[in-house]
This record gives sequence, C-alpha cells and structure tokens, in this order.
Amino acid sequence: MLTRLPSFWLLVLLAGLVGCDHVGSSLNAPLERWNPAYGYRYENLPLVPGGSSDSLFFVASFSGGGIRASTLAYGALRELARQQITWEGRQKRLLDELSVIRALSGGSFTAAYYVLYGDRIFHDFEYRFLRKDWESELKSRVFWSPYNWLRLMSPYFGRAHLLSELLDEALFDGHTFGDLVTRYQRPILFIHASDMATLSRFEFSQAQFDMICSDLSPLPIAHATAASSALPLILSPISLKNYAGQCGYHPPIWLDHARRTSWSQQRADELRSYLDAEKRPYIHLLDGGLSDNVGMRGTIERAAVIGDFDKSFRAYGGQKIRKLVFLVVNAETIPDVASYRFSKVPALSTVLHALIDIPVNRYSIDTLHLMRAEIDRLKAQLRRGELGKDSIFTPDADVYFINASLSEVDDPDERDYLMKIPTTLYLTDEQIDRLLVAASHLIHRDKDFQRLMQDLR
Repeated sequence: MLTRLPSFWLLVLLAGLVGCDHVGSSLNAPLERWNPAYGYRYENLPLVPGGSSDSLFFVASFSGGGIRASTLAYGALRELARQQITWEGRQKRLLDELSVIRALSGGSFTAAYYVLYGDRIFHDFEYRFLRKDWESELKSRVFWSPYNWLRLMSPYFGRAHLLSELLDEALFDGHTFGDLVTRYQRPILFIHASDMATLSRFEFSQAQFDMICSDLSPLPIAHATAASSALPLILSPISLKNYAGQCGYHPPIWLDHARRTSWSQQRADELRSYLDAEKRPYIHLLDGGLSDNVGMRGTIERAAVIGDFDKSFRAYGGQKIRKLVFLVVNAETIPDVASYRFSKVPALSTVLHALIDIPVNRYSIDTLHLMRAEIDRLKAQLRRGELGKDSIFTPDADVYFINASLSEVDDPDERDYLMKIPTTLYLTDEQIDRLLVAASHLIHRDKDFQRLMQDLR
C-alpha cells in the first residue's frame, strides 16, 4: 500500500517520521528526583590550586552579535591570559581568576569552547571557528540537502536544529553539560536564551532546569548555544519540554519573598510560571539578545530577587570576597542611518532589522546603566560598613567594572567601522584582526582595569 501513495504524501510521511525521530532523541530529559546539590552548579566546581579563588571573584559577560561577538570575546580572553598577577601568594594569570561567564548568542560559542576546553582555545579556536564560513555551511545544509528538506517539513524540526547539529559536529564534539560538571573546573558558564512566551531570560543552568524538573547534564552544549542564537525569522525556535511537578522540586524561599518588591516581582513571576506544566507544557526559546544582549541582566536580576549583591554572591557558596570584578564584553552595533536617506518606503528586510535592533540596543543601554547603579550602591554600602560582619565581603573589599564595549573605542573612524560589522556567521580576516586588536585596547584603556592591575601589583 505504501508504494501506491502519491509521491507528495510519501514525502510528507517521511518528513514526519524523520522529524519525530529527531525530536524524540533531542528533547531535554526529565529529572527523576530533585536534588539541590546535583548537577551543573557553582558549588559543584571546587577550588583548585592555581585556579579561581573566591576572594577575587571575577564575573564576565559576552554579548550577542554573531561572529563579531565571538571574536571580541575571544580577544578579551586572550588579553586576560596575558595579564600576570600575584594573588594570595600565587603567580597566575588574571584569566585564571574567572569565576563566572554569562554569555549569549555569538558570545556563547566562545564562552562554551573556553569552559569546555580551557587553554586549548588559544591554539585552535581561530581556525576551527572564527575564520570559517559557517554561514555558507548552514545555508548548504538548508538548501542543498534533500534529507534536510524532508526534516524541515516536519513541524518538530527547524533551522536552529541544523545549526545545533553543525556546532555539535564541528565545534563541541558531542559534549554535554554533564561533561562540564566532570571537569570540576571554574568558571561556571551561564548561557541564556529568550523565552518566547514572556520574553524573559531562560538560563541553561541546573537551577533553572530544576523548575521544569529536567536534567541539564545530558543536554548537548550545542543545543544551548543554538537556542541562544536563534534569531527570529532567520532561525527557528528551539523547544524544551516542561516536566514540572514530577520530581519533588521545592521552590526556594526567596522566590516568594521576592514577590513583595516591585523591582523583583516581574522576574519572580517569570520564574514561577515554569512551575505549572499544565499551563506551560513546552518552553520555546529564541535568541538571548531579545531579553538581554549585554549578558549582565542575570547578575542584576539575581541580586534583586534574592535581596542584594551580598546575598546573591553568598548563594554561590563563596568565601570572603576582597575584590569583585565585572567585565562586560559588548559587541554592540550602531544603526546605519545612510540606509534611510531616501523617500521611498524602506524594504521589508530593513524594517525587520529595525524591529530587532532598536529594542535590543535600547535594552542594552538600560542594562549597563542599571549595572553601574547597582555597583555604585554596593560600593556605598561597603564604604559605610552597612553589610555587617557576616557579609560575604571583607571590610576592605573593592568593586571594579571593566567596560569592553565597542562604543568605548576612542578612534571615531575605527569605532564606526567596528560597530558596522554585520551580525553574521562569517567575517573577513581583516574584520577579525581589527576586532581582536580592539578587544585588547578596550581592556587596557579601561580605568577600572588599570586600577585593578595597580591594586593587584
């Protein structure tokens, strides 16, 4: 009977079978029993000699922006590796003190590769990732593979799944978040995407996955980076199944207390929405830049929901912090006003870019202002001794905010060139080289970086 089916319906049937088979093997796994000490968490990455110390707590964020962002993040890591310091009697690199990396979209590729492979990134990342034409490779898989045509006809399979497969094969070698746990090495990586239903951040961390009673460990790292890069219309969303209510999960006490304040109520409501699998059986994820393209929103929201920076960093399980360092690597763009000089109606592609770029850029500026305000508040609390003797911070603690954003490039012509590099999956060698130089200069010229290095020396 099957051979008598019209060829069109045969293709549809095959597409459905192929698509269902793919989704059945790639959706996130359920968590059999909730254990607050299980999985990929900061407290499960112990202190090691020569590695990150709690007393110098270093948080970095890598923004979105395609290969432009990947390159700027790589340049920042390379520069941190060059900076020699002495801390707690040990000679080490500033890079060795990285405690946390928050990343999304293009920045997540670099962050995940470094967290997975460590210093290997300085030997093979450029030729293995930065200087390859990923855009042509992805287009080839979409347009020139009959097998993928069938899969893309399925309602359960999209272009972001193809990107995930490509990243898994060519970059992350099939590794999962469970492999990051077994490395027992900091920094911890927080990749985030955007929840389509609430346009809020969704983090690929076991604490976030606990809420949906899901096990992060078997999830491929490529799946998270693809979800974080799923730019609307260009790539499809990536979906996760919600198993909430099946693992005995107990929400933290602070989640209920957070609802009492106006600042944290929205974030608390977003998080609590995951606890009802009947209302939210699936979570559909898009590009992380739609909810936070800078990557520091998670730090601000965490402090707001839990109470403040003191309680927030205490929740990491760290010891007395003497120096708290924030580094923002922001591959931001500026609009090309020249494309709006003509009286005719802008093309659809121009309109679509504006619909994404305008809120992302505005939201990023807002995040940086909020971050500076929270840091100033913490500095004032430390100066006045308001945190008390039980604080996670020592009485002489200091805070540093290093802003390696492309908008901080001094040369206006170079700044204009760099900020107009397109958000794509392929850049020329010249564009990559100039971004790498810019990353080094941005860090070196930052006043808080200079102050930090002077204090460390």
